[in-house]
Amino acid sequence: KDYSGDEVDGQDEAFCFVTPDGQVCFESCMSDDDFATALTSCFSEGVKIIILTDCCHSGTIADFRSEKWLGRKAVSITGCLDAQTSGDIGRGGIFTHSMLLAIAEMQGEGQGQYSVGKLYNRTLRKDDEVFSSQQDICMMCAPDFKPNQIVWPLVPMQEYSSPLDRRG
Repeated sequence: KDYSGDEVDGQDEAFCFVTPDGQVCFESCMSDDDFATALTSCFSEGVKIIILTDCCHSGTIADFRSEKWLGRKAVSITGCLDAQTSGDIGRGGIFTHSMLLAIAEMQGEGQGQYSVGKLYNRTLRKDDEVFSSQQDICMMCAPDFKPNQIVWPLVPMQEYSSPLDRRG
């Protein structure tokens, strides 16, 4: 249910955490509203935030429609839309592996620096080439912010091959 009235589909998205006894309950979940509050209250406006979620129903988990994000430099890449599930290959999620393949390919091309937007586009291509998945890997940004305004910070410093490239 959408408790704050800000969801187009009438449903809040949520992270579902496991309790110490291995259960998931309402109290162990964090709504997208609470997640947005946690991030925007813990980081100053100048901090660049990248949110990556390879989980089901996560398309709008950052809740960028909230006024809390105004003036923020933030981008979210998710494994699927709110109404979809994120595929898994038994050794991790399709989005995660698509992104790792993209990073390896870009490094192989000599690209030592690139934007989050460029990595996202390459991730989509790797998903199409390798998995042809039905899920829609998606990207959203805070209001008035663009993915080409943030450099991807996790570029390997040494030669890198993705886990799928290393399987034997």
